[in-house]
Amino acid sequence: MNIRTKVEQLCARMHDEPQFPTQGLTLFVDLERRETRRKYLPRDVLQTFLGGRGANMYLLYNLLQEERDALDPEVPLIFGAGTLTGDMPAATRGNFTSRSPESDAILDTNGGDYFPSFVKRHGYDHIVLYGLAPQWTLLRIAHDEVQFLDATPYVGLDNLEIPGAIERDFDCTERKDMALARITSAGENLALCSGIMGGIKAIWARGGGGAKMGALHLKAIMVHGKPGDAPKVAELKAHNKVIGKKITSTSVIKNALKQVGTPFLYKPSRVLGALGTMNNQKTAWHETLDADNFDPYRPGMDGCYKCPVHCRNLNDMTPEGKGGWGSAALKGLKGNASYDKAQADIEHGKERTYNGIHGDGQFDKYDKGDGPEYVTVGKFGPMIGLKEPEHVLRLNNILNDLGLDSASTGSAIAWAMELWQRGIIDASHTGGLDLSWGNYETVEKLLFMTAKREGFGDTIADSSRAVERGKYPKEALDYRMAVKGLFQSDPHDARILKAFALGLSVATRGMDHLRNRVTLEINARINDDAAFKTQLYGGAVVPEPNGYGGKEFAVRRCENTFAVGDSVGMCRFNTKLFNSPTTPDCGDFATQVSTATDVTLSADELNEIGRNITGIERLLNFRLGLRAKDDTLPRRWFDEEIEVGPFKGEKVDRKEFEAMKSRFYAVTGLNAEGVPSADWHEQLAHTMTGFAVRVELPKPLPGAPDKDVVIDEPVSNVIALREALRRRFPEAQEELGDHSWNVAVNGRMVLSGERETALNDGDRVTLVPIIAGG
Repeated sequence: MNIRTKVEQLCARMHDEPQFPTQGLTLFVDLERRETRRKYLPRDVLQTFLGGRGANMYLLYNLLQEERDALDPEVPLIFGAGTLTGDMPAATRGNFTSRSPESDAILDTNGGDYFPSFVKRHGYDHIVLYGLAPQWTLLRIAHDEVQFLDATPYVGLDNLEIPGAIERDFDCTERKDMALARITSAGENLALCSGIMGGIKAIWARGGGGAKMGALHLKAIMVHGKPGDAPKVAELKAHNKVIGKKITSTSVIKNALKQVGTPFLYKPSRVLGALGTMNNQKTAWHETLDADNFDPYRPGMDGCYKCPVHCRNLNDMTPEGKGGWGSAALKGLKGNASYDKAQADIEHGKERTYNGIHGDGQFDKYDKGDGPEYVTVGKFGPMIGLKEPEHVLRLNNILNDLGLDSASTGSAIAWAMELWQRGIIDASHTGGLDLSWGNYETVEKLLFMTAKREGFGDTIADSSRAVERGKYPKEALDYRMAVKGLFQSDPHDARILKAFALGLSVATRGMDHLRNRVTLEINARINDDAAFKTQLYGGAVVPEPNGYGGKEFAVRRCENTFAVGDSVGMCRFNTKLFNSPTTPDCGDFATQVSTATDVTLSADELNEIGRNITGIERLLNFRLGLRAKDDTLPRRWFDEEIEVGPFKGEKVDRKEFEAMKSRFYAVTGLNAEGVPSADWHEQLAHTMTGFAVRVELPKPLPGAPDKDVVIDEPVSNVIALREALRRRFPEAQEELGDHSWNVAVNGRMVLSGERETALNDGDRVTLVPIIAGG
């Protein structure tokens, strides 16, 4: 079956008219044939998965052909704006979703700036892209008009150049009457650590979206024309004021994010002794990268579409540049100092000393820009052995231009540096590059080589798949800091924080903190208030950050809340539990979703929808071959102890970890393989595909530990069911091919005519071993 047949089947279950107020279209774009089709999602998709990330998963579940490679143009790339994107304070975001070319799991990456809101205000909730464009293409969307334009003039342009070229050619201005999602040369060259850029710094980073977009020969998606007004702006206004006040009055937002951005997180991690250093061989690094050391080069802050926070710190190291924005903003804030409160009063008084990267008074376009975020500070500071803020700032600006995910790119370089340190690779592998820790010159050069896939940059461009693609020997996997094939997203070393560790292991897109990180585990006030902590997470959680008890409740509640946040379009930093217990929550989202859609949903119902979203993601990952064994952690965290800090000697105990993971599965409703139980799967299937046949097996099988499974792809007869079972459970093919197993349908044994025995939604099938003797 090809993608067009799947699109046709899905469209037959969709609608020609909106199913609720404010619903936007789903735009199907066949890039190869240059054709489009418009439909509306069923109402029950909203009630089960919301929009944005959740509805993207619904679309992917129906359109994915899991036997195809991630970069196959038959595998769609799906964009989805959140249900409330552009309509609620700080709800500026949307998701790109597909099969990841970088990891073993789904690709799902969240970003903001202006593009998601422009898409929503031009009348679209989702854009489904598939097929290989006959030439490099610019997809132009202007309300009802969709054009396939020749993008050949823009090929080879990187992120700082392409917006200007588009503005010139179409007489428009980005963020005013145009928004642009684009790839750089890294995406054109299918670098697996490349993202999709949505602004100077905004990036859909994780999972290799840039390579996926490049594999479609799609250079950019342009939304052309000023966005219209929110359809229910008056009705949403009252509670939007409540939400806005919650956001702007929260201490961490008012005193940290609005002043210095996410780099404020560096100091708490450093003081705790939980800062990933030299590929997580160490967990401590220098004070030089504390947020106040960037003050001299911070001229101000920027933000996403109509967001009240403006958390994006700008940088300018040129002689004309101004600095000082946010100076001393963090001084005296005890919460930012974590377990060493005296650190709150320390201020470094960093001077402005930069005189060009070579100290020769020569400056270029990479000496000013947007950022960095905390992830970039960590991944291009301690993770690779750099300690100067000026080095981090310049590398950040280069990454932004080249469209590289700082998490995966920094981790890939750190991995290579440890392999160099251990003698597993040498100059014969690197083309003469010296990969010693802290070698700035090599790192800068390597970024450009990676985007072009030149020399050793071709190895870094293969990211976590370097062993699989023959670039490193198999022993290199022992030092790869990845889960499900995705490098860790943030710089936290999670050997201390067991909730962090559990979250990274079970996250559905791989080793990524933005799925479920229990950030408040380092908040002593919350840890010391047992009743409040229980209420916060829906179960008793031990106060010690290095304890294992109850951490499953914390991760479960965070995972639900963050999935809902992504699906309504809310920024993670403005969502309850990520950095504060008082920011907007499912109750706030429920109020606005109900107002915008006229579909009444409660906070508890949204919490359940969050679980549904992770449930369908786990079902997708199961189709991609992932099992419970893949919910794990890098070997290093189990075997090597932390050497410094207040939690010296800490590591993750394997037995305790597996018990914690089993409890997480239980409170989530997962079976022993980490997928929804048959009852839950059947409920989801009625929305996902509109079809569910329950199959009782004679015994537990590999991949099916409960003897009870659901086939949710429409099958017409018993023969097709047998084929579907073998396809869904490839590890059990031998048993499922056993000719001594007969089939009973709804209690009636089928002894002949399996091809003529029709199956319908809701049928119950039992596989029955034949009893024979003589």
